[in-house]
Amino acid sequence: MWIPVKTPKLAVAVYNWKGDVRSGLPLEIGETVQILEENGGWFRGFSTKNRSAWGIFPASVITIRPCTVKGTGLSAIAELKDDPLVREIACVLREWARLWKKLYVERETYRFSAVAKVMRELLSGRRALLTGTLTQDQTRALRLKLVAKLDWGNR
Repeated sequence: MWIPVKTPKLAVAVYNWKGDVRSGLPLEIGETVQILEENGGWFRGFSTKNRSAWGIFPASVITIRPCTVKGTGLSAIAELKDDPLVREIACVLREWARLWKKLYVERETYRFSAVAKVMRELLSGRRALLTGTLTQDQTRALRLKLVAKLDWGNR
């Protein structure tokens, strides 16, 4: 039996899922979904990139993220409470991916390798920030290092 959640929840897909069940909602890695109901190991909700795409999906393919809720009832909208640096790194990595591909096509091996190394370091640092397992001092040092890497790449 489907039980409505007390407050809307947001989750991010950590695996691709084809939605190959009746009323399944296909998900891609990184896609955000708003959860409205739950039933055992399944959730019912919609994709935030397309609010008309409703369906069910297993709990095993998502991770629930902290969020703020605006409004009440069916009009309630949830928004992620992500760290601004984490969001900036994600945007920068998407942007740099185009540059990285261009460097590969143009066979600029030194710059290609340098950008790849920094991208891996940013990705690793972003992952460490998202896990929330670092001490305050480690987090502060990592944030400074990541901002320096972003500055290097944006020169």
